[in-house]
Amino acid sequence: MPLVLVAGISGSGKSVVCIELQARGYEAHDTDLEGNAVWVHRETGEAAAVDPGPNVSAPEWLEQHEWRVVRHKVEAMAENAGNRTVFLCGMTANQDEVSHLFSRIVYLSIDARTLRDRVASRTTNDFGKAPHELAAILAWHDVVEDGYRRLGAAIIDATRPLHQVVEGVLHASP
Repeated sequence: MPLVLVAGISGSGKSVVCIELQARGYEAHDTDLEGNAVWVHRETGEAAAVDPGPNVSAPEWLEQHEWRVVRHKVEAMAENAGNRTVFLCGMTANQDEVSHLFSRIVYLSIDARTLRDRVASRTTNDFGKAPHELAAILAWHDVVEDGYRRLGAAIIDATRPLHQVVEGVLHASP
């Protein structure tokens, strides 16, 4: 079951790493695509609209919802991996529920300045452009990496050029 989680804070490069892994012939999935994760109401556990549209930018909406991986999809990835290494790139609020399915966890580490620059300049994802979203990302940034270190994740400096980051991910994988 060589399923590898490539995690990191918003702007760390998870999606571009996923695309590069695919270009190199690896099976790689993005939690932001393919229905691999959904917005869920924190209290009820019910999935929100597939596309919350402008509501995701409302501070109240973000306080009430969290991005969660779809457990059965991760279970299927692990089951179907066979002898191949399969990557899931993304970070969700409930990753601990499926952490036992990963043979390795890799964390893409960036500093706060790089985070701000990348979130401000990216064109493929608007999350983080609203001030309250950026504030939430920066608050997560301050605590998330330490949690991954405690889990024994391989920490990759994601401020390096993409090819070096991907080589680091591959080197850290089983």
